[in-house]
Amino acid sequence: MKLLSLYIDNFGKISNYKYDFNNKLNTIYEENGWGKTTLTVFIKGMLYGLDKTERQKYTPWKNLTSFGGSLVISVGKDEYRIERSFSPKRASLDVLKVYDLKTGLEKDFDGNLGEHFLNLNMDSFERSVFIPEHDLSSGFGSDIEAKLANLIGGTNDSQSFDDAIELLKNKTHELKLNSKKGLIIDKKKALYDLDNEISLGDDKIASLPELNKKKALLGEELESINNERRLTSEKIVEYSKNQEKKAKLDLITKYDDDIAIAEKNLNDNNLVFNGVEVTTDEVLDIRSKNKELESLRLEYEVIKKNTKVPLKYETITKVINESNYPSDEKISYISSKVDKYNNIKSVVDAHSVQPKKTKPIIATTITIFSSLLLLCGITFIVLKIFGFYNDYILGIALSIGSLFGFVGALAGFIINNSRNQNRLVGGNVKAYDFELREIEVVLREFFGKYHLYSSDFSNNLYIVRSNMEKYKEALNEYNEVMKSNNVLENNIKSLDNEIMHFLNQFKSSPNLTVEERIGELNTHLRNQKALLNTLMEKKDAKELYIKTNGLDNITESNVSVEELNIAIEEYDNKILEINKAINLINQEISQVENDISIIDDLRLERENLISEIAKLENEYRILELSIDYLSKSQTSLLEKYVRPMKNSVNKYVNTLLDTNNEYSIDVNFNFKFVTNEGLKDIENYSKGYQAVISLCMRLALIDCLYPNEKPFVVFDDPFINFDDNRLNLCKGLIKDISNQYQIIYFTCHNSRKI
Repeated sequence: MKLLSLYIDNFGKISNYKYDFNNKLNTIYEENGWGKTTLTVFIKGMLYGLDKTERQKYTPWKNLTSFGGSLVISVGKDEYRIERSFSPKRASLDVLKVYDLKTGLEKDFDGNLGEHFLNLNMDSFERSVFIPEHDLSSGFGSDIEAKLANLIGGTNDSQSFDDAIELLKNKTHELKLNSKKGLIIDKKKALYDLDNEISLGDDKIASLPELNKKKALLGEELESINNERRLTSEKIVEYSKNQEKKAKLDLITKYDDDIAIAEKNLNDNNLVFNGVEVTTDEVLDIRSKNKELESLRLEYEVIKKNTKVPLKYETITKVINESNYPSDEKISYISSKVDKYNNIKSVVDAHSVQPKKTKPIIATTITIFSSLLLLCGITFIVLKIFGFYNDYILGIALSIGSLFGFVGALAGFIINNSRNQNRLVGGNVKAYDFELREIEVVLREFFGKYHLYSSDFSNNLYIVRSNMEKYKEALNEYNEVMKSNNVLENNIKSLDNEIMHFLNQFKSSPNLTVEERIGELNTHLRNQKALLNTLMEKKDAKELYIKTNGLDNITESNVSVEELNIAIEEYDNKILEINKAINLINQEISQVENDISIIDDLRLERENLISEIAKLENEYRILELSIDYLSKSQTSLLEKYVRPMKNSVNKYVNTLLDTNNEYSIDVNFNFKFVTNEGLKDIENYSKGYQAVISLCMRLALIDCLYPNEKPFVVFDDPFINFDDNRLNLCKGLIKDISNQYQIIYFTCHNSRKI
């Protein structure tokens, strides 16, 4: 696989950048800070995508919705253009497109193109062909080891051992997965921490060395017994076939544990249901009703806040209300008094100053206006009848108003006629004047109740009648609003009771809202389905394991191992006695430390840990011995793929290092020098020396991983720690391997430029 070209639209600090690669050595020499590492991460990101940290680090400062570019590669005889746009927020929003440049058609690939084209995940890619700055480490990924074994070994001879070994390894991994993980490692780390604290008080304990010596002797005896036990265990391995089935049968308990955990998780999840059967549809129905309840509450608050009817009703009741609302008889009586008052006043005024004959202009105008009101009222009533208007109120009000207008106009005609025709003698004027004052007293008393103090009693009467109509209209509207609000309140109360009755059947977390309680219930329903599926999967896995391995039909072996098991039991009893003796010594040590209260507690904890670790390590040794003797038959197979790796490393070591020291590479690809003191890890040498060895291992690894299709190799200024001599050797080596591999070499210093 080779890189042909790349284009960066926006990525980190780089924008609008294009580069065309040649098939051999591509040296990209730029000053420090230009973005060389950014460019290497871009190439890796095109093949594998970005993790969360890289996404945050290389998102451009510009306010962009996406960033990225394209990469053109060749794989064998095929060429592809990879286009990626990365989202600043999350990987699910990334867009990937891959085009076959021969056909121009888009190809369907997932996000890990590197796994498809190189058969390596991103971690193994970084440990092989991608060599970033300050990262020439010697460790390899498990998939690299697997691929190396397949490519170089070219055989499946080890497959027959894998099943037996894997059963034992599963248990050993629980105890000690590697140098950093496992139950034993965790307990040893805890023991190590305790030892550091206890060491602070060691100078106060004079008799501890002798006790420790006794404990060491017991430890040697324990080791001797363990060796004897190991020799006995070797004989048991001879019955491997039957032991394999028994070991597999023992692992059924692991499936039972998984099933028990799955059942517990399901039961814990179902506690919230309180024994009540409930369906998702019921929860969704309650959620819908809660939404309806919230909507009704909002509607109720909006109506209370926005309606003007209560304000209108309150305003009119300040003028006229139920306590001072006049009856129809009272209005009729006051109306007659107003008419009589106006008639007498016109007679009195006429004899005081002889008026000319007047025309009934006002009465005529009122008649015309009342006719228009009557016509409008009839029109609105007709529109309501045919459905073009909402109610009859306006039409009826206009019609009634027109009738009052006609009455007023008739009164005007009568008054005008009286003024023009009547002539009174001087003696009658005084009598009318007295009656006029009496009527005025009655009228002022009546209109004073409504704060009307004008002498225009006709207008006052009109205002009172108008306010009476307004009061009746406001009262009707107010009653309608109150009735509507009562219905809405009843609906809200009914829905709220129904929802709370439903939710109170179940347990819930404290201080949650109704919607949160519904959401919690819905979440537990979803979890119930998932956990139930998990439980069924665990049970199916157990059944499949039993059937696949024939554990439902186990027959006893023809060879008896009873005597060997008795011997192992005797060894275990001796080990137990020695451990008890060690515990007694530890108790003596604790007694010596009575004056150091904190050390006393720590040593007690330490001894408990030692006891636990001893038991676990005994179990671990038994498992390791079984694995060791099963694995011996695989030694020749393992050497098949270690030898080519060592030969390739040797080629590069002889080029870069002037050393006659022998070295070894184990089956886990650990590089060690052979010295008079024994094997030494490369960690004992300088960083520059380690980097050279790591470079040799990297190049040898690439040789072994890719015997046919050659990949590209990225170097991101890896020679910073090299002296001038080794730097020149490495530069020459890079030139040489560029004839075999496409090299993309980044550097920021002229001395390291190739």
